[in-house]
Amino acid sequence: MSDDMLLHFSSNSSNQSDQSLPTKIAKLEARMVGKAPLAAPAAAPVQAAWPPVSSVANYGVAEDLVSSDSDDDNGAEYLIQANTQKRRKLEEDDGSSALDHVEAVADIGQKVVEPTDPKSGLDINRRRQGRGRGHAVSGRGRGSRVNGQARAQSSPSPVLTSNGLLENSYHKDSLSKEQQGSDDRSSLEEEITSLRAKVAALEEDLKKSRQEASDYQQLCQQLEKELKDLKDGEQQMKPKRTKIISDLLVSVSKAERQEARLKVRQDSLRLGNVGVIRAGTIISETWEDGQALKDLNAHLRHLLETKEAIERQRKLLKKRQSDKGDAIDAEAGSHEEDFLIQDEIYKSRLASIKREEDTFLRERDRYEIEKGRLIREMKRIRDEDGSRFNNFQILNHRYALLNLLGKGGFSEVYKAFDLVEHRYVACKLHGLNAQWSEDKKQSYIRHAIREYNIHKTLVHHHIVRLWDIFEIDHNTFCTILEYCSGKDLDAVLKATPVLPEREARIIMVQIFQGLVYLNKRTQKIIHYDLKPGNVLFDEFGVAKVTDFGLSKIVEDDVGSQGMELTSQGAGTYWYLPPECFELSKTPLISSKVDVWSAGILLYQMLIGRRPFGHDQTQERILREDTIIKARKVEFPSRPAVSNEAKDFIRRCLTYNQAERPDVLSIAQDPYLTYTKK
Repeated sequence: MSDDMLLHFSSNSSNQSDQSLPTKIAKLEARMVGKAPLAAPAAAPVQAAWPPVSSVANYGVAEDLVSSDSDDDNGAEYLIQANTQKRRKLEEDDGSSALDHVEAVADIGQKVVEPTDPKSGLDINRRRQGRGRGHAVSGRGRGSRVNGQARAQSSPSPVLTSNGLLENSYHKDSLSKEQQGSDDRSSLEEEITSLRAKVAALEEDLKKSRQEASDYQQLCQQLEKELKDLKDGEQQMKPKRTKIISDLLVSVSKAERQEARLKVRQDSLRLGNVGVIRAGTIISETWEDGQALKDLNAHLRHLLETKEAIERQRKLLKKRQSDKGDAIDAEAGSHEEDFLIQDEIYKSRLASIKREEDTFLRERDRYEIEKGRLIREMKRIRDEDGSRFNNFQILNHRYALLNLLGKGGFSEVYKAFDLVEHRYVACKLHGLNAQWSEDKKQSYIRHAIREYNIHKTLVHHHIVRLWDIFEIDHNTFCTILEYCSGKDLDAVLKATPVLPEREARIIMVQIFQGLVYLNKRTQKIIHYDLKPGNVLFDEFGVAKVTDFGLSKIVEDDVGSQGMELTSQGAGTYWYLPPECFELSKTPLISSKVDVWSAGILLYQMLIGRRPFGHDQTQERILREDTIIKARKVEFPSRPAVSNEAKDFIRRCLTYNQAERPDVLSIAQDPYLTYTKK
């Protein structure tokens, strides 16, 4: 049998676990050299000493393939020697590579074994020790065991050498992979080192961040504590601050009240006072002029008497002149000259008296204006003294009442200070008459709530704002309005009946801006009570429309003719159009009502009087159908008014409702438009 076949069988023996394979190999080798096969007992030691090849494959350890060095059996010795020579011959060919491969396999196996459980490694060592003891027992002596171990260390396994070329290439691949793995391990170790450094830096940053977060948290807690302390202090100081502010306001208001009453007393001495007249059981009030008016009236009476005396002297002079007309010519000429001179003296004196009279009349008109202001102030003071809210109350824990501004039929308006928003406001106190029935009270409340619901949604710089509403008691509630420190238009016209057209025009422009806002809303609003008393001025002179107590909300389903007037008879008659006085049918109204009222206002500001029913009472206007008969407006020669203003007023006071423009149309009139010239 050839050596290749022997190697083939040797390689096949590495994958088999047959215990008789060494004996068969020995018999084949004996036939090759011409000797009989060995007996089975002689081969027994070899079989016992033959290790399984799997141990090499699993652990990479080259075991001794020679079972014994027995001197009793020569055949066995010969076979072993021949086999040894063959192995040595193979070892010379590829010994070194096989040994290197075994070492590489051993290293790989060791690397594979390293990460496993320590208990498994301990079991492997025990198995190796067990196999070592088995080899030692199978030998005949210590020298045989030592020689076998030496041969095992110096000679490679036949299984490893049977595939020399394949194992050599595998060895090279293993070396390259090992080198590559070593490079990868070094790069991984460097990357791991870098990552560990980064992790350490991040841990340090995290530690610092946690420390900063802890510091910030402590700072936040400290700030929250300080804020809480400030809020607590604020809550504690709020009543004190409110008390101080209200005390200061009360002090100022008391001083204003004293000053107002002192001024009233002084003006009463100069202008007059209200006197009481008793006529049996009837007590009535009458006005008694003061010393200034008495002196002024005395001067006027004296001038009138002087004027009448001069007129009498002129008449006598003319009579004497006519009686002396028959005298001689020379004397007639002399008397004519004297007559002319004396008549010129009388004329000059009458002209002087006229100038003095005009001066006194203007002064008396001024006194009359002051007297009217004094009467209103005296009435205000009397109403203030009789009011149950005159003791500087704080309403709704917020509004400090100061001084009374005015009183109407069922309401009082006080100047007040908002202790929350720190601003002046106007408190309108609505009082229900205790004698009213519940139905009338509920009707009044519904009316006031309706006014509030209309007014609270209006936000425009030419409309007085409504801030708040609340109940005081069962019969009283309060609405909070924007405070306008200036006068109303009614007071302005009483002080100055005729305004310059420039001032009247700009007031009208502001009023129409507010009306346009009311008519551009989703639900249009008709003011219906536009009059001088419902136009207020702030401290800068800005005009603002107020009092929406009679306002009408125009519903979406209302036609072009307008809505039905359900509150006929209400309003101020001098400023209402003719359709509001229609008695034969229910009137239909629209924003054209406000256009008529605005025309009346402008006429009054420019002329100094109302165009219709100026000197009439509302009762007389209604009785005599004054407004229904007002088909044409007339303009006096004085004071002078521009044609543009007259045309605008005529458009506003168009008698026929269908021909009269509405608010949005009249607002486009050039008279209400300002353009840079």
